[in-house]
Amino acid sequence: MNNIHKRKKYIKRLNLIPILDAVFIFIFFLLMSAQFVDIHEIGSDAPAISLIESIKEKRPPLNLVLDINSKSIVIKTGVNGHIYKTIPNISNRYDLKSLSKELRSIKSKNMEEDSIILRPKSKISYEKIVNIMDSVRSIEPGIQIIRGKDKFGKFIKTDKLFKQIIFETII
Repeated sequence: MNNIHKRKKYIKRLNLIPILDAVFIFIFFLLMSAQFVDIHEIGSDAPAISLIESIKEKRPPLNLVLDINSKSIVIKTGVNGHIYKTIPNISNRYDLKSLSKELRSIKSKNMEEDSIILRPKSKISYEKIVNIMDSVRSIEPGIQIIRGKDKFGKFIKTDKLFKQIIFETII
């Protein structure tokens, strides 16, 4: 008699449990060694480019610029960059109260203006730039609200200085 014995072929299966354990431990160490950093963003607008020639106004544009270097903040106005005022850096601190006072004076004469251009040198720390931005945007609490005339001659008041900050880099 021919007995045909059917042999079952057993397929050896790979034991994946040790590999999966190693992967889970590896993921755990990756998560524990990751550095989670809080990133804060400060909004700033890019310079506007116009291809259409705008209607010429009687009054020249303010074009308010702050040149920030390690020795001072130079406030410039006009298309030609006329130096309006220089705020010194004394003992590695800018006089932000004087800066705010000068900007309030400029704002009272130019109530419709909302933009300012910051031109910091590369050596200026971010902390100092952020402090300058804070003093440029709004009036300190306890200081009187700014009053002035708009371009139509109507009296208006505001507690904001220049809320649209544009960065200009010099290459």
